[in-house]
Amino acid sequence: MKNVTPEQPPQMPAMKLPMLPLIIVFGLIFLVFFLAPWVVVPVGHVGVKSLLGKVDTNELTPGFHFKIPIEEVYNYDTRDQKLDLKNVSVPSQDQLSTTFDLTVIWKVNPGLAAEALIESGRIEALRTTQLEPSIRTLLREAGKGVAKAEEFFQPHIQTQMQTQILNDLQSLQEKGLIVQKVQIRKIELPRQVSEGVIRKKEQEQAAEREKAELDRFKTAQEQKVAQAEAELQASIQRAKQRKALADAKAYEITSEAKARAEAIKIEAEALGKSPELLKLRAIEKWNGTVPKVIMGEGSATPLINLNDLSK
Repeated sequence: MKNVTPEQPPQMPAMKLPMLPLIIVFGLIFLVFFLAPWVVVPVGHVGVKSLLGKVDTNELTPGFHFKIPIEEVYNYDTRDQKLDLKNVSVPSQDQLSTTFDLTVIWKVNPGLAAEALIESGRIEALRTTQLEPSIRTLLREAGKGVAKAEEFFQPHIQTQMQTQILNDLQSLQEKGLIVQKVQIRKIELPRQVSEGVIRKKEQEQAAEREKAELDRFKTAQEQKVAQAEAELQASIQRAKQRKALADAKAYEITSEAKARAEAIKIEAEALGKSPELLKLRAIEKWNGTVPKVIMGEGSATPLINLNDLSK
């Protein structure tokens, strides 16, 4: 019996892809995803390129930029930043050390980021090697101008120190740093000084309370004096009014008496000149009763009672 070999199905001829296009495609993929010949600088930053240790002094603005694949790009944040320093010991002229906490607002100068990278390094090194040591040194220098530690609490001393430190920090601009504000937030005096300041403050407050009480007493006394003065003036005014009324009444009485005397004088003169008028006045005064006795130089002379005769 013969072995029968099954027939094999016909095979399709192998497809041969061209190699050059594949190489180009894989090369582009490698170039795009591994070499990355571009960079994107975020908003609020500037980029500084460095090639094999050489820094390009032309900063990259925010946005898309092409670069050589082997170039490094360092991004510097140019927005406002806050630096808090705590427990900075500052001696005064009395050899006592006071502890300060302060805040500094600063930022990187966008036009000098490359110089900052060359001289100081990345932004963290810029802060730790340039900004912080300068602030500490200048704060201590400012404290040397203060005679006593308790004077640090005086507002004008704090303002003077802040202004002096801010002005001196402007020298850091050439290193790529812009300092915008220096603010003293907390001052902690030595224990013995703080206790003395507290006692002095309490004494000042007690003196102010006593002064306020004295002022209130003085004001009350002044009010009483003013009231008494007003009452005195009112009494004087009333007395003047009474005197004026009395004078007016006296004048009225005097005037009436003078008028009456003048009338009597005139009447007397008239009576003296006219006997008939005198008799008329006597008759007007007579009450109808006839005198019984008329006194003379000798003995009394009886008169006849006219009323008896009429009976």
